[in-house]
Amino acid sequence: MYFIAIAVGLIMLLILWSRIELNILTTTEYKITSEKLGNEFSDRTFVVLSDLHNHSIGKDNRKLIDKIHSIHPDFILIAGDMVTKRQFCIPSNAFTLLKTLSKKYRIYYAYGNHEQYFEGLMEGMHNLSGKDSDRIKRQNLYSTWVEYKKRLQKLGVVFLDNQGIALTKKGSLFLSGVSLDKKYYLRTVKKKDRTNGVSSVKEYLMENL
Repeated sequence: MYFIAIAVGLIMLLILWSRIELNILTTTEYKITSEKLGNEFSDRTFVVLSDLHNHSIGKDNRKLIDKIHSIHPDFILIAGDMVTKRQFCIPSNAFTLLKTLSKKYRIYYAYGNHEQYFEGLMEGMHNLSGKDSDRIKRQNLYSTWVEYKKRLQKLGVVFLDNQGIALTKKGSLFLSGVSLDKKYYLRTVKKKDRTNGVSSVKEYLMENL
């Protein structure tokens, strides 16, 4: 009984910490220098956002938005997983956040595995077994993803799904968004084969960039 009480207590602490952690905002700053960039890209600042998974840091993401404003970035890079599998993309915290930020900043959006999940929802629908409700749910999720992209594109957000764009007129800096197949994600690779998995990612990038 004593050990059960300890186990329950530890589980409750883990749940409490996970909720607290979701509201902790931390930033890491990197300074990139290279002669190849030239003067055209000197003194530029950008913010990278990823893995928010439709979460809000502070009410209406106010903490996050205020932090971004304090940095005064020239543009914002999205490194994927702003949305979450099996949750509607509209309405969502992710859409509201990007809509607000797009009013002031140029945004470039690359996919993570959650965005790729939505892109692939309609694949193999004719082979999908199960209830009609499963098909309807999948169609509804996909329609919110389509609307999410459509509205953000109208707001000026640039999606980079296996695409690239020059950030400078002379092309000294080229930004690419690579949408990896799910087999390249480490979680899908057996532990003993993880080294080969990383090597495959490197080969994929070399072939596609």
